[in-house]
Amino acid sequence: MTRRAIRASVLLPCAAVLLLGTSAIQASTVKSEKFAIPFAFEVQNHKTLPAGEYQVEQAAGSELAVLENVQTGERVQFIRSSSTHEQGKTRLVFENTAAGHELKAIS
Repeated sequence: MTRRAIRASVLLPCAAVLLLGTSAIQASTVKSEKFAIPFAFEVQNHKTLPAGEYQVEQAAGSELAVLENVQTGERVQFIRSSSTHEQGKTRLVFENTAAGHELKAIS
């Protein structure tokens, strides 16, 4: 009985560390390099963001990417399929419209 209690008291903390470590790795956020965008642009057909420095954040295993203005902290979410981009390489896809520039996708 004593051996079983000692074994359980040793193994339980080890298991907890493994589980917590795994969830921390999965929940880590990957930030891209910074982008200097020299013009104001529209996102999602309703919001205009100013020219400035931006970065893209995406949690590992998630298809939700966040475009963040580095100076103001303003954030916009995009769906970014893991199958449409290379790891470590981020592309912002703009379209020129009659109203100006529109961010169409992050790949």
